[in-house]
Amino acid sequence: METMELEAQVYSALSGDSSLVALLPDGADSIHHLQAPGGSIDRYPIIVYSPISDVPALVGDDIELTHRITIRLHVITKDGQYGAIYRHIHRIMEGLGFSRVQAMPYVEDGQRILIADYRIGVSAQWQQ
Repeated sequence: METMELEAQVYSALSGDSSLVALLPDGADSIHHLQAPGGSIDRYPIIVYSPISDVPALVGDDIELTHRITIRLHVITKDGQYGAIYRHIHRIMEGLGFSRVQAMPYVEDGQRILIADYRIGVSAQWQQ
C-alpha cells in the first residue's frame, strides 16, 4: 500500500465519523491535509494530519517487503479543550490498524495544540 492510499483512508475515516465531525465547527471542512489553511482561522478546533515517516520495516533478498508509516495529527484549539476530539481520533486510528506512538501538548502563537503520532506497518508490494 502506498502512503497516499493510507492518507486517503485516514481522511475518509476521520471525515466520515459523525461523532468526531460533530465536535468540529465546520464539520469535515475542519480536517486538513499537510497544513492548516493560511491566514487567520476564525473557527477552532481544527485537525491537521500528515505523514511524517515512511521507512522500510522488513527487507528480504534486497526487496522491501513491508514498511512502517507514521501519521501525525494536530488538534489545534484556542482553549486546549481537545480531550473529546482526541478520544475519537484514537478510536478511529486504532480501528484502521494504527498504534499510538506518542502524544504531546504544544503551545504556539496562542494556539493550544495536541500532537499525536500513529504508526502502522503495511505491505510494500506496490514497489515490486
